[in-house]
Amino acid sequence: MMDSHVTRTTMELLLVLVCVVSTSADESAPAVINMVVREGDDAVLSCSLGSRSIKQELFDWKKDGQKEVFMYDRGSHYNNNPSSQDPDFRGRVFHFAQQLEVGNASVVIRPTKVTDSGNYTCDFPFHQPRRRSHIVLVVDPILTS
Repeated sequence: MMDSHVTRTTMELLLVLVCVVSTSADESAPAVINMVVREGDDAVLSCSLGSRSIKQELFDWKKDGQKEVFMYDRGSHYNNNPSSQDPDFRGRVFHFAQQLEVGNASVVIRPTKVTDSGNYTCDFPFHQPRRRSHIVLVVDPILTS
């Protein structure tokens, strides 16, 4: 009989693969970045609006379309007031404040957990045209004997 953790991880990986295939089939959707990291390592989720400053922009990172991972709004972000951030990410997600001037909206999750596996979006909802990045993150569990 399989360990329930292994079964759940296998099911999560299958779900990720299904999401990648369905997203890739839509030619109007942005490209999906697939990323695999080991449990406990840092995961840098990349997002950029080009080389212009985004200090006065709003960008929002979500997991699986609903969990708030990180939101930046013209200088305010979850590290200042984490009340709206999903509890799974509190104290583990950081942005690159010094890189906002050059359009970098990337975040890092540290340390990663297997439960961090999923679909992440970086959205600039008020930018015209609207900009959105998609990343499928798979966190490979550390297997112990």
